[in-house]
Amino acid sequence: VEAGISPLIPERYRMGALIRLVCEYLGQHRVLQYPSRYGLIELRGKNLRIDGNAVELAPAPMSLFRALVEANGAVLSREQLVGVLPGDAGEHALDMTISRLRKSLPEPNLVATVIKRGYRLQL
Repeated sequence: VEAGISPLIPERYRMGALIRLVCEYLGQHRVLQYPSRYGLIELRGKNLRIDGNAVELAPAPMSLFRALVEANGAVLSREQLVGVLPGDAGEHALDMTISRLRKSLPEPNLVATVIKRGYRLQL
């Protein structure tokens, strides 16, 4: 509390009550949701669901997809997306990661190319 962190304390001092409280808190505060023409996109930590179906993504494609979801439909430039990739990634790494991301998604057109500008999620 002195450090400015508010603890989560359940009404009953039981493990089940604490787990329930933490799950409710994370469900309300740490879920990114984005409605799209392909269904509701939900990002919960490292888990992705599109229209209720789980989608497995490797870390690099997941970081790109998270950035696109956080942009909420806005176009992200190639430079911005290269900055999201881990390490010293370049333009080729971005192209390969976008390709892998599209192949992993149930609908590849969910990630749209905006010519001469960058990428965005389809609304």
